[in-house]
Amino acid sequence: MNLALLGVGLMGYPVAERLLQSGHQLTVYNRTIAKVYPLKEKGARIARTPQEAWSEAEGILLTLSDAQAIADVLFSGTYSDFLGKTIIQMGTIGPSESRAIQKELAARGADYFECPVLGSRQEAAEGTLILLVGSSDAQFQKWKGFFKALGPDPWHIGGVGQAAALKLALNQLIASHAVGFSLSLGLIERNHIPVEIFMDILRQSALYAPMFDKKLANWLRRDYARPNFPAKHLFKDVALIFQEAKDKGLSTESLEALRQLLLKTMDKGLGDLDYSSVFNAVNNI
Repeated sequence: MNLALLGVGLMGYPVAERLLQSGHQLTVYNRTIAKVYPLKEKGARIARTPQEAWSEAEGILLTLSDAQAIADVLFSGTYSDFLGKTIIQMGTIGPSESRAIQKELAARGADYFECPVLGSRQEAAEGTLILLVGSSDAQFQKWKGFFKALGPDPWHIGGVGQAAALKLALNQLIASHAVGFSLSLGLIERNHIPVEIFMDILRQSALYAPMFDKKLANWLRRDYARPNFPAKHLFKDVALIFQEAKDKGLSTESLEALRQLLLKTMDKGLGDLDYSSVFNAVNNI
C-alpha cells in the first residue's frame, strides 16, 4: 500500500519504521526535515512539502501533536483537492476536533477516520499497539491490513469522535495514576518505609497497575530522560479531557488539580521529559 505519514515525532518515527518493515511504500513529511533523513536509509521517500507527501498516496496518516498542527499541515496551504484520498488521524485530539476535521475533509472530497493508539515507542516498533478505530464498518474492513501492521487486534469503537473520546478516557487514567502514585511514593519515602515493602504489598492488591513498575525506576532515580510520553503532551491531553468532561456535564475539579500539577511540572523545566516527572511537582522537589 502506498502511504504518506505526516509528523515524525516520538510515535511517528517508530510507526514509520514498522510500516516500512511491513512492506508498505511510505513517503514521510515533517516540519523539521532533519528528523526524517534516517528513514530514507530504511526505504522511505522524503517529501519537502505535505502536498508532495500525499500526491500519490492512497492513505495519509496523521501523527501530529494536536488539532492545530493538523489544520496547519492540511489546510493552510493552497492545495485543497483531497479527492479520493483517505486521511487517518492517529494522534490524541478531542472528539469535536476530530469531527470538525472530518467535515472539512469531506467538503474537499476526502475520506476520513480516526485511529488513536495506546502504547509507546516500543509497542509501535514491535507492532503491538492497541488501535482504537473510529470509522464506518466499511472503512474498518478496508483498512484491516494497515491496522495489522501496527497492532494485532484493532478495536472498532464506533464512529468518528468515539475513538477520540475513548483515548481521552484512557489518558485521564495515565495522569491520575501518575499523580496518585507519586503522592503515595512520596509518603513512603518521607516516612522512611522501605519501597520494596510498599511495592510487594501493592503488587498483591487490587490497587496495583503495571504502570507503577514501568515507571518506578524513573521515580526512584528522579530520571525522566528518554520520554515515551512527554509531560507537555499529557498537559495538552488533560486540557482536552477537561473540556470534554465540561461539555458532557461531568465534574472537573480533579482534572483542574491534574492540570495545575502538570503546569507546575512544566514550570520546573520538565515539560520535554517523561510525564513521570510530575513526581517532582507533587513532592515539591
